[in-house]
Amino acid sequence: MPSYTPAQFNAAERATIRNALGNQQIADRLIDKLDGTGKVGTKGTGSAITVSEQSAGHVHVTKITLNALAVSMVDGTTNGSIGSKKIYTFPSGLIKMLSARTNLTVSTTTGIGASAALKHSVGSAAAATNDTLSLTKANIIPSTSTTLSSQAGSPKGKSAATAITALTDNSGGTSSNTIAAQTGSYVQATQQNTIASIAAKINEIIARITLNGESMDSLLDGLSSAVDVYLNFGVADADSSGNATVTVSGTIYLVWEWGGE
Repeated sequence: MPSYTPAQFNAAERATIRNALGNQQIADRLIDKLDGTGKVGTKGTGSAITVSEQSAGHVHVTKITLNALAVSMVDGTTNGSIGSKKIYTFPSGLIKMLSARTNLTVSTTTGIGASAALKHSVGSAAAATNDTLSLTKANIIPSTSTTLSSQAGSPKGKSAATAITALTDNSGGTSSNTIAAQTGSYVQATQQNTIASIAAKINEIIARITLNGESMDSLLDGLSSAVDVYLNFGVADADSSGNATVTVSGTIYLVWEWGGE
């Protein structure tokens, strides 16, 4: 069953809003709009992780606070060192990520170099195989590297849309909204104009996607199984000499929409 909380305003708060507006019906409609769907997830295991939730309409803000969370790092020799912790599970359904942010402090034990490059990411899968944090291991916050000083550092990461590179049109043609008929005989100008027109239209689409902030692949499919959220760390082989522990404190913000189940 998905996690669910009813209206987030209690009875006393509802009464205060009704009195302030002087109209119970309008007040209740406004409160219901502010409470939104009431969908929330569940936190990861352990007292080092706490979660607070806020929602306004369909937009949810999940604040994850870490207090000396210990992440075990396993040295994989030439594959570097990796470690992960599940910190949150979204409610069942489609989850549209709007933004995410990490603001952390870390310290490491022997096994990770004192001035190592420590990578971290947030994703729907745990770090595996090697210290490259990509794909579903970094589909919420991409891999971000922090150089440690005396085995400590302050990693900060943020969600980032991957820009689609616009096409460079060197066809020599002139673009238009009409593709000319392609005759049986080769006409260079027709081919050039056709290529130019297609390139121009593709670039219009890219510009519109970028303007609307939709160039990030941020839809998480939790229909068959709720999506977990992992905090991942990686250290390259050159900076790792054995198993170690990364101790993490700080906050992680997830801003998302629930899209149905």
